[in-house]
Amino acid sequence: MKRLTQIALVCVLLLAVASLAAAQGTMQLPSGAPQPALRLGNFIEIGNDVFMHIIATNDFRYNTTTNFDFERKVRDRVASRNPDSNVEQTGEGDIFWMLTRFGVDFRYQKSTEVQIVLEQRTQLDGNTSDDRFNSTNPGGVDVFGRAAVSENKGYYCKYCWLDYKFEGTPLRMRVGFDLWTLDQAGYLGDNDPRFAVFGDFGDLDVMAAAVVQFESQRLGLTNDNDLIYYTFSAGYNLKPHRFQVDVAYFRDRFNGADTLGPTATTIPGNFPVSSSTGFRGQKQDVVLVTASWSGQAGPVRGIVQGAGLFGHAKGANTEGIALANLTGLRGPDRDYDVLAGSAVAYGEVDLGIVRPFLMALWGSGDGDPTDHKLHGFSPTPFREITLMTGTTWFAHLDTSDVFARDYSCPARAQGLGVANVSTPGVASTTNPGAPGIVGRSGPYGPASNPSSVFVGAQNPYAQGVTALGGSPAGGFTECSHTVGNPFNDRLANTSHLGINTTLGNPGTGLGIVGIRVFPLKGYEINAWYLYRTMLNTRALRAAFAPELAVRDSAHRDIRLGEYQEVGGMILWTLNPAFDIRLAGSVAFPLGGYYDLAHLANCNGPNGGGAYGSSARCGGKDLPLHGEVRFRARF
Repeated sequence: MKRLTQIALVCVLLLAVASLAAAQGTMQLPSGAPQPALRLGNFIEIGNDVFMHIIATNDFRYNTTTNFDFERKVRDRVASRNPDSNVEQTGEGDIFWMLTRFGVDFRYQKSTEVQIVLEQRTQLDGNTSDDRFNSTNPGGVDVFGRAAVSENKGYYCKYCWLDYKFEGTPLRMRVGFDLWTLDQAGYLGDNDPRFAVFGDFGDLDVMAAAVVQFESQRLGLTNDNDLIYYTFSAGYNLKPHRFQVDVAYFRDRFNGADTLGPTATTIPGNFPVSSSTGFRGQKQDVVLVTASWSGQAGPVRGIVQGAGLFGHAKGANTEGIALANLTGLRGPDRDYDVLAGSAVAYGEVDLGIVRPFLMALWGSGDGDPTDHKLHGFSPTPFREITLMTGTTWFAHLDTSDVFARDYSCPARAQGLGVANVSTPGVASTTNPGAPGIVGRSGPYGPASNPSSVFVGAQNPYAQGVTALGGSPAGGFTECSHTVGNPFNDRLANTSHLGINTTLGNPGTGLGIVGIRVFPLKGYEINAWYLYRTMLNTRALRAAFAPELAVRDSAHRDIRLGEYQEVGGMILWTLNPAFDIRLAGSVAFPLGGYYDLAHLANCNGPNGGGAYGSSARCGGKDLPLHGEVRFRARF
């Protein structure tokens, strides 16, 4: 059925193209008399007041990485064997891949517009370029213990929406899923389906929308079990300046909905035991408020945006606490107050051929996993992309791994949280840390100090690899942030026992300095240096307290610095429809990433042997990332 649906969609588009080809030269009136076709920009008239524009893209890229985990002694790997997985396409992997889009944009007079765009993203070889429906990976179980997966490529609807302008009024509505952003800096944006109403009052514009992030039907439920958020925006243009205020209200009932979920693990606070999404009964009611200015003064253009998160969250209910093995360790329905903040600033000076730029970003961090407060800033209380590089302010940074896929966790936490070192892609169901050390065996008990290490017992805050953004199955790729999201939203998500939220993260500090050069028409060269850091690592120190007691008994610390990155990009635009891009970067680890690497076991192979006497990983090897892109689009 899936294949038939895809074939039907492609056939519809082919019919549309055929009708366009017939209409390009002449239109046939009922009398048969020929009449020249009318054009409106890129649109061609195909009927009375009906115009159509073809949308087509072919984007071929070769992506390559080395030592993406900062450690050459640990074997490189990809997050997924699925040839449709986009994690490897801009992250860790050595692959030749394709992004192709085909669609149409219809307009009727000045009031109605409909867009349908299909997309396919596939890793390429001699097999995947053929029909791979209902096929599986070759090779069976891989060397990391991961089973083969299905290979079912195909087109899907990437952007499908309709837009209607209420004639004679300043109002317009859009329904469906387009690529949208809320705020000027792109903190909140995606192609999530929404119903939106816009008002254009000259220099003042307003917008209100309801966005469906997760639908309860996918859990087998109805009623109030969705994750829906509501967005509001008002902007004023005082050219060349723009002032804007945006509000988003996230009402999350999906991640705490009633599901049985897998129950194989006995690690307290490891959220998959209670649900495939979060802890049963958890709720989040969070409001994001942003205020921004953008503009230009002489040769200087810039943007400044501040953001605040406010609201309330509730932890797992009684059933959720029991399913998560937290009975006696955490009470049900625990209340949390949300208060977090962020700021971003960007400035660029146009000196003609050369444009130096500077960017700074800050997001508050959570400092206490035992309290009733959530202070870690992330634009959303769940892991989600941003569209910062979808704005004109940061588009030239989209090949940096701060905005693309993140680096893998240092040394991939080798030897930690796995059932058997011979299968490092299979997680342990009983121990999220190193085997055979104090604090990783015995019953779990309450702890007022989250970093305490008990002889013969375990501290529930010692969550080990659960506190990292990656996992054994995924090769610990994308360690600290979600793709496109520069905030550390993937760290310490379950550090507050009984709730799964991005708002427990250790905070983010980011500074970037760079230069853009336009030596000739059609050429752009960008280069940058960046520094990335966490702001508070208390939750991570608690998560790995038993390992720190072995590796660094004197200090038991995880420092703040993550890494520095030096990168560049060359874009050659041969004509308006075709360009070639070369991009590359190298990262240099800082103290916090050294400390995380030192926790890993670098005994070969795969971190075997007694942890106490094992060789710690150094985490000093430099990850390299390169990409070449050939793109044509119409």
